[in-house]
Amino acid sequence: MEIKFKNVIYEEFNLNFLINSNEFTGVTGEGKSTILDLIKMKYLAKGEITFNDIIVDKSNLNSIRKSISLVESNFPKQAYLDSVKEYMEFIIKYYKLSIKDPDKKIQDSLKIVGLNQNILERNINTLSKSELKLVQIAISLLSNPEIILLDEPFLDLDTKNEKKIYMLLLKLKEQYKKTIVIASINSNMLYKYTTKMIFIKNSKVFLEGKTKEVYTRVDYLKRNKFEIPDIVMFTYKAKKNKQVKIDYHKDIRDIIKDIYKHV
Repeated sequence: MEIKFKNVIYEEFNLNFLINSNEFTGVTGEGKSTILDLIKMKYLAKGEITFNDIIVDKSNLNSIRKSISLVESNFPKQAYLDSVKEYMEFIIKYYKLSIKDPDKKIQDSLKIVGLNQNILERNINTLSKSELKLVQIAISLLSNPEIILLDEPFLDLDTKNEKKIYMLLLKLKEQYKKTIVIASINSNMLYKYTTKMIFIKNSKVFLEGKTKEVYTRVDYLKRNKFEIPDIVMFTYKAKKNKQVKIDYHKDIRDIIKDIYKHV
């Protein structure tokens, strides 16, 4: 699903951007979480918001809201809910999701994210960080959303589980045709896993474009206090030596190939 914000105003924000359905879109900068909330339609903003060329208005607001899921940075635990099953059943009832067979839907959502059904009886407090994140994503699938928004999805994960989450998101995008938006302050993750970036500064879109292209504008981003990915900074410094001919890459192995080839 394509998302377009045109002159959208909310408090101090004035936003214009485009999110394409066929890309991993990253959002970074001041107010990144607010941007996710605005896409989720948590707040009513002035201006024109379109989903697949359909303008959002009062007549379709509720149906569009149901087509969008937000995976928060931390698991929003409820004191009176112990097991994963209790939590997922609570979500279905709380959001009044129209599901013919809730048990099957829960099982299917867990299967998509690669979790065994045994996890339903587990106490939420016993889950590892990666298990919690997978459960969160499974919960987000209960409403069968077209758009999945994720706030810091790789937070506190080791390299193995980070890649596992990414491969799941790729599966949701490619196999299930979900539009994926990732908000983060971690430039290394954004550079590695997104294909398009939206940078927010002073409550506006400061820069928007293909991830590899915008992140290689190192001096411009540094002047405006944006974090530069480590792999980009390494290449940037190497390229200052005119005798070193290497290109910007997302994978360190490609840089090593360049070094062997040209240095």
